[in-house]
Amino acid sequence: MDCPKTCSERPKVRKTSVETSSFGVTPVNGSYQAVLQTCVFVGACDDNQSLTNANDLESFLGLSGNELSNLSVVEGSAIKQAITANAGDIFSFSWNFLTDEDAANVDNSDFAFFTLNNNLYTLANIQSSFPVNPSFSHLKKETGYQTYTIPISVTGNYILGFGVVDVDKTGGGNAAGNSALLVDNIKLTNIAKVPEPDPIFGLLLTLGLASKCKRKNC
Repeated sequence: MDCPKTCSERPKVRKTSVETSSFGVTPVNGSYQAVLQTCVFVGACDDNQSLTNANDLESFLGLSGNELSNLSVVEGSAIKQAITANAGDIFSFSWNFLTDEDAANVDNSDFAFFTLNNNLYTLANIQSSFPVNPSFSHLKKETGYQTYTIPISVTGNYILGFGVVDVDKTGGGNAAGNSALLVDNIKLTNIAKVPEPDPIFGLLLTLGLASKCKRKNC
């Protein structure tokens, strides 16, 4: 998936970023992919830089109150975008979940998800299958890219979101264990037309940017 030059210049230390294959994972389509992480990674997870808490994630994605908090989510990152689709359209995207967490560590069962019109759908968690182990990225293992397809039955406006979260049933979060969600190859296909991928980088409305604009009323 292609991207203007400015996309490649986004900071690489943020929990949400745009990355090339230099991340250690090859994008599915084009040269760029969206990367969401559960920590701010600067050579290692930097616990001194705060993340977005569960309540703010819920508000940002339009989820019901405590939907993430009730799953022991401590913090994470998310992106979202408004889309318009017609009945009969096919929405699809490619995703890849990566983690440092051990599957046996049930108290820290990080997971990746997407949302569509305020409904949450889990993509993977640390108990999922990880055929790419070790990963060539800075995380230990990955599911590898997989495709998720959604048929649209009702014409209308939809809010699409993606997220990855840090879970800690003991409280406080696991600063040393990072998890990430990679998203690429987002398409909205009209069955009467040739499908064209929507630019993924319109999705990169990060919580940090949203909060900044809110404070400045922009």
